[in-house]
Amino acid sequence: MRSVYREEGVDRLPLMSDLTRRRFQQSLALGALGAALGCRDGASPHDEAPVRSLPPLRGILLLTADDLGWRDVGAYGLTAVPTPHLDRLIAGGVAFDRAFDVVSTCSSSRASLATGQYPHTHGVTGLTHRHPELSLPADAPTVARQLADHGFTTAIQGKFHISATHEPEAFGYQDWLATDLDQRIRDISPAVDFLAEQGESSVPFFLEVNFMQTHRDLLDRFVQADGYEVAVDEASPPSFWGLPDWPELREEVAGYLSQLRWMDDMVGALLDALDDGGLADDVLVAFVSDNGPPFPGCKLTLYDRGVGTPLVFRWPAALAPAWSDELVGTVQIAPTLLELAGVDPLPGAQGRSLAPLLLGEPFDAAEAVFAEMEEHIDPVPARAVRTDRYKYIRNLSATPWGHGDGSADYLEPLADEPDQRWDEPRPPEELYDLSVDPLERANLVDDPALADVLTDLRARLVANAEATADFRLGEL
Repeated sequence: MRSVYREEGVDRLPLMSDLTRRRFQQSLALGALGAALGCRDGASPHDEAPVRSLPPLRGILLLTADDLGWRDVGAYGLTAVPTPHLDRLIAGGVAFDRAFDVVSTCSSSRASLATGQYPHTHGVTGLTHRHPELSLPADAPTVARQLADHGFTTAIQGKFHISATHEPEAFGYQDWLATDLDQRIRDISPAVDFLAEQGESSVPFFLEVNFMQTHRDLLDRFVQADGYEVAVDEASPPSFWGLPDWPELREEVAGYLSQLRWMDDMVGALLDALDDGGLADDVLVAFVSDNGPPFPGCKLTLYDRGVGTPLVFRWPAALAPAWSDELVGTVQIAPTLLELAGVDPLPGAQGRSLAPLLLGEPFDAAEAVFAEMEEHIDPVPARAVRTDRYKYIRNLSATPWGHGDGSADYLEPLADEPDQRWDEPRPPEELYDLSVDPLERANLVDDPALADVLTDLRARLVANAEATADFRLGEL
């Protein structure tokens, strides 16, 4: 395994000296999927995990952000505004430098977090409030249901976007904590009170808190959050977005960053509640974003800035703080949470657990991760595979990626700028050398020097589609 630390002189996750081993069997044993993922020697992504002894787990707190960019947290390099509470969470856990959502639209992404499956498997391939027929079936195996069935108290606050036909209770959440009608969290106290109650309980809990601050409001805009204002002249678009530093963009970026500051403060309230209840050491906290920032060339695309996400797991009693640069995908989060909780794996889960990696055990890392798109509102079908150095995208229509929910104030002039291809027809194939082109601008699909790379990535994409029964297989 490869890992990187912020501390000088430390080059790997330390093994925990008090770990013994216990047997844990994952649900799927697909050697073909292991080969597609690039597991060394074609190992199955669901081989038996080691026997181990872990400290008692009091609960799981899953935090998700909506439309938060990959590098848009201080610990990941953001300098425009402070994010001290997220930085505190990240500093205390195992954080991933190269984590990727399996899709770049929210309903599909959140259904993958719940099921450990790719969208083409769970069926939520577009926005459920626009396409109710794409809602997750009420009988689908989910993390919340699995934990509830194993005696956990379960609750959710904030956005619930995996079904337009059933309420959260149908998927294993025993309580939907007070949330505004637009599913935004403006008052975090219900979640804080829930955590305070758990400090007095011997029953383990699962609390999912889904923030929408970094998603545009119902009027499709960003406004400054009271008490968290950001000066417009200090709000340049983060460089990794690949956008020009225009006044019209700065206005929106300032609102986005202001909302991020508000969300960070609410994360701090939750972390304080864990501290105050004596739960901090014994609760697993995970944090992830559902897709990239809602700006052109980011959200709704399969570029790194569209699917890259911050990702951290913190459990002080069991996990040594570290930074890892292993390639991981969000389809792995559900299996990871359940394995660390000592709970049976989800039937049909396609991601393999990261628990061995988090615990410093031998881990056969993947050489590739996969992402896909079907539709957000309109169809933009595509599949992608990313390795350490290269990204290959197979576009299954020429429909442009779209503006990523960007504002009309700047879209028309922006489309005339060089390298802004989000409004142009997509080519059948795209190939990028990420080592020299992190913004994925120079399509090398016709470069004869990369013919072998292209052949290999095509084969990986097909192998993953075969192993996961992707209905697009015949088009790849």
